[in-house]
Amino acid sequence: MDRNNNYLSIGSIIIDDVILSNGESYMGNLGGGAVHGAMGMRVWTDQVGLLSYIGEDFPVPLSNKLKSYFDTRGVLSLSISSPRVWLLCEVDGSRNEVFRTDYEEMVNHSCQPQDYYPMDEDLAGVYLQSNPIDIPAWTERLRTRGNTIILWEPWDQFCVKENYHAFCDLAALVDVVSPNLHGARELTGCEKPEKIIDSMLKNGAHMIALRMGAAGSLVANRETGIAGIPPFHVENIVDVTGAGNSYCGGFIFGMCKTMDPKIAGIYGSVSASFSLEQFGALFPLENLSKRANFRLAKLISRGD
Repeated sequence: MDRNNNYLSIGSIIIDDVILSNGESYMGNLGGGAVHGAMGMRVWTDQVGLLSYIGEDFPVPLSNKLKSYFDTRGVLSLSISSPRVWLLCEVDGSRNEVFRTDYEEMVNHSCQPQDYYPMDEDLAGVYLQSNPIDIPAWTERLRTRGNTIILWEPWDQFCVKENYHAFCDLAALVDVVSPNLHGARELTGCEKPEKIIDSMLKNGAHMIALRMGAAGSLVANRETGIAGIPPFHVENIVDVTGAGNSYCGGFIFGMCKTMDPKIAGIYGSVSASFSLEQFGALFPLENLSKRANFRLAKLISRGD
């Protein structure tokens, strides 16, 4: 199947202020699902666009950083405050997310299909993290952009049992859905990952990339069954924020490149591994392709 080489990440751009359990602080980090997802793609290609918004108070240095990594024609500047969050890290490794700006304002200003900017080429893959009510309009719009593979990562707030039927209806519209294990358990009422996947596939999902943190991921579709994907071992984990989003970005690229769900999951694991090694969504580009391909080959050679 002939595919073009452009990738797009749709979602939020958030400024993260990280407070560690020992009191150390790391302020003003670039974050948000769209940036982490885009960075997961950027590990493998430089043809990555962002579609999101920033407020009028968004720091110029951060804006310049985004421009140096991504195509930011789709980043709209609005006359509101940029989303900003406290990330409070506990001793046990858990995190509390406290919005410093109005969460509802962020939701109300999430990108709409009419905000979609024209690209010179058709799209290969899209990471989509938007208001669930907009998923039908997004998929309809994106399907006009060539042979696009769409991965939807549902918001944590949406992943509750009463939304399961709606979740399944939306999952049927996209090519891949990627909840985390906690959210998937809340949605389905199932504890075992295999039962979760079976339920989602029976109820409309075409392909699932179930993210399980340090336990890796499970990927599945109706044709190939379930495959376990190991994480890439990182010697020094600095911050887990955004690793799941980055995994999704890597998965999208891997799926577009290989059309093999298991290999796509390995691409996702490699993308996630880089995001664990520093604070903030952006990591150094120097020798990134070489390092990424080394990690990819190492995981593939395990044959798990």
